Amino acid sequence: MKTWLTVGEGAECAGVSRDTIYTASERRELRHARIGGRRSIRLKPEWIDAWLERHALGAPGQHPVEHG
Repeated sequence: MKTWLTVGEGAECAGVSRDTIYTASERRELRHARIGGRRSIRLKPEWIDAWLERHALGAPGQHPVEHG
């Protein structure tokens, strides 16, 4: 697997839209690295995994995500 992913690759890896990745990054929910321009972002697969885990388990003060 690649060390650094583009937003599109990260979105595909997480099974979400590119907009979701941008929103999570802007809210500082998803760790990311900005390069060059304002919306040029790179992600590491382990950062995406950690973000998904936090949402699956529910962050402190939040309700866990229910799947049904």
